[in-house]
Amino acid sequence: MNTICLIGGKLQGFEVAYLAHKAGMEVVLVDKNPRALIRNVVDQTFCFDITKQPEKLVDLSREFSAIIPTNENLDSILFLKKIASELHCPLLFDFDAYHVSMDKKRSKEYFSSIDVPTPFDKPSKPPYFVKPPCMSSSIGARIVETEEELAEIDPDMLVEEYVTGPVISLEVVGNGQDYAVGQQTQVHIDDVYDCHKVTPMETDGNFREISYQLAKNLNLKGIMDVEAIASQSGIRVIEIDARFPSQTPTVVYHSSGINLLTWLMDAFCKEVPDVKPQTLKHCVYEHLMIDDGNLTPTGEHLFSEGEDYFRLFEDEEIEIFKSTGKYTIYTLICTGESPDKVENNHNKAIEIIRKDMEK
Repeated sequence: MNTICLIGGKLQGFEVAYLAHKAGMEVVLVDKNPRALIRNVVDQTFCFDITKQPEKLVDLSREFSAIIPTNENLDSILFLKKIASELHCPLLFDFDAYHVSMDKKRSKEYFSSIDVPTPFDKPSKPPYFVKPPCMSSSIGARIVETEEELAEIDPDMLVEEYVTGPVISLEVVGNGQDYAVGQQTQVHIDDVYDCHKVTPMETDGNFREISYQLAKNLNLKGIMDVEAIASQSGIRVIEIDARFPSQTPTVVYHSSGINLLTWLMDAFCKEVPDVKPQTLKHCVYEHLMIDDGNLTPTGEHLFSEGEDYFRLFEDEEIEIFKSTGKYTIYTLICTGESPDKVENNHNKAIEIIRKDMEK
């Protein structure tokens, strides 16, 4: 059995652990936090700081099939780059691509260099859309309606034209020569522009080609997700993230059968898969939070304050996970042979959650 090691125990780590278990792998977590959020959904946990005890990680790596950084702590990621040659297993991460994707201004310069359509920077009149310049955080992202509001914005924030339309996502896996594009999903966002729900959708051919070119021109050796807005004027790419994403890969798995983790592992060992058209299945992935006794959609940013994440319920078409701590949050994964069946399963999941809330 393959053993995958995760460096970081929050939502990215949960995503990889989930897909690893679906592929029959064992999952080891390394996190300096003794109460790492996902400690109860992995097979084994080691609690130490890799930057202070690198020799321990190097020794443990003899037992792993691969290591994946599942965090966005820049110090941790740069340290892994420094010791990568000492590890006894592959480190599934493209540091060069991450250097581009971690900075949204740097990313937009890259988009412009290969003529990828993206929202205009610093438009001449409102409304504006402002967002943080680094990492994949949405904290602080919002619409600005007036020049007076804009004057109060932190000058480091990225200011773009406000483009309306569904937010869509595609993952690409590459080995530096060949690139495979996965299944498109729709990312449903909340009022602070954080993802609270993901659903599958038919893949737009133009978006697929744009995503392919973004990976090819980066010589991607790893995984990258591409987010865009499907506006009335066409696709507008808003960001790339060259690290294992959260939430969308589970929907890709249930809707198309594609396991992006096994794709990634294969890319480091052999050829990238030749992607065939898939029969799209129906599913929904959603986060709900208890708020004053009610269930309210919530984005992933609140998970970072959780203390535990564990499986609450599972059958063939419904999975429910529960996060406890400062907030109580439920993650629902519902599948079915039709949209109506998914809706029925979603309703069943809500009833299971309501019964849990009464305990």
